[in-house]
Amino acid sequence: PLVAVISETMARQQFGDLNVTGRRFRIDQDSKWIQVVGIAADTRTSDLGDPSRVVFYRAPAQWGRPSATVFARTSLDAATLVAAMQRELRGVGTTLPVLSAKTMRQHLEDSLVVPQAVATSLGILGALGMSLAGVGLYAVIAFAVSRRSREMGIRMALGARSRQVVSGISREVAILVGTGTGLGIALSVVVIMLMRSSTAPAPGIEIYRPAIDPLAFLAIAAFMTLVGAIAAFVPARRAATMDPLAALRHN
Repeated sequence: PLVAVISETMARQQFGDLNVTGRRFRIDQDSKWIQVVGIAADTRTSDLGDPSRVVFYRAPAQWGRPSATVFARTSLDAATLVAAMQRELRGVGTTLPVLSAKTMRQHLEDSLVVPQAVATSLGILGALGMSLAGVGLYAVIAFAVSRRSREMGIRMALGARSRQVVSGISREVAILVGTGTGLGIALSVVVIMLMRSSTAPAPGIEIYRPAIDPLAFLAIAAFMTLVGAIAAFVPARRAATMDPLAALRHN
């Protein structure tokens, strides 16, 4: 039978207990059952992207991968040791292939290539989305405030000062933008919590679980507040400096 040694984290997540010797699991619905024959302590030697992921270990003969991996530790230059190890392996057998030879630093850097590329792509898309949201928010608020020029003219004709008119309009816009931003952040937190509480459908399948970043939320709130304040201040200030009679005739 197919057998495997699973990690403690996998035992807790998949079976709810560490006493799982003899239990079985499948990688997916179409694969064969694998029997658990042992428990291994959690390891943090996979990669920097997910150092303590759920893992299980299968026999090389059953996995169809008879290749071997040689590890070496040194206090000298690791790059020099890699070249020396390759020479020693060629000395053991000239036909012995060395498929990959790298230092641990190179291995860790390679493990971050895909996450860094994904993070860069998502960052660019996020910046583009923020820019589009800022442009749309500015256009909507500026248009709404400019439509209130007649109202501001009436206020100034009744004795209101331009500073009072601008501050009143800005206060209303700030409340509106703050409410919308707060609801958006609350909805984002709920979605993140749901994603973090989800479980993998099968062993070996990893699900992205984003973290709640307060700095990112604060940056988004500050950006939206700044855009809203500028969008409200510019047309309101322009209308407040107009002659009240001209503002009353403004449609």
